[in-house]
Amino acid sequence: MPPKAAISRVALADQVMRVLQERILDRVYEPGARLNIDALSRELEVSSSPIREALTRLAADGLVAASSFAGFSVAPVPPRDWFEQLLAYRVLAEGWAARQVARRRPAAAIGRMRESLEAMEGGRLGRKARDYLTANQADQAFHEAMLDGAGNEILARSVRDLHPHLHHARLFAKVPQDIAPTIIEHQAILAAIETGDEDGAAAALERHLRASWRRYDGWTADEPA
Repeated sequence: MPPKAAISRVALADQVMRVLQERILDRVYEPGARLNIDALSRELEVSSSPIREALTRLAADGLVAASSFAGFSVAPVPPRDWFEQLLAYRVLAEGWAARQVARRRPAAAIGRMRESLEAMEGGRLGRKARDYLTANQADQAFHEAMLDGAGNEILARSVRDLHPHLHHARLFAKVPQDIAPTIIEHQAILAAIETGDEDGAAAALERHLRASWRRYDGWTADEPA
């Protein structure tokens, strides 16, 4: 059994990471802002160890930049064309996964996808990180269940690694987000998978991703459709 002190440190680092993540996503700390460990330690009234651990984990998630000379800072928001490349990649990768799951119809993955839809109904998307947390976690769980069901761990991991940047796209959009369209789109994906419709599953997945991009595209939100 591990020492209680070790468990306490891990739990504290989790809490610190959650606070810092919310502040970064809500732009309390602007992109490029330096994150001084000593200052954060005083502000949050914790030792430097959980601060350093939290920042290191956020760096692994892509929300924080780490330098051996400059220390930690908030990572810059990727440019618009990066998000467009992200969309194209997800259409290819997750479209393939949707086809595989429709072909294989693994019960465990489909069950997880159903559960995520139920969880999404209890959440909402908003302008603050904590506002959309429940819905976002369920949204992510839906896609991860589908990716896991496709049976390609390398592909699943590569898509998971991109999730912090999806937070950026959602939170920096110019308009609040409504979870209802996402639920409807997920229902269409799942319905095609459950009936073994490979083409329909891939098409529904692509429609969902492109619709999500239009909803989250803060750079063109004021332009006519």
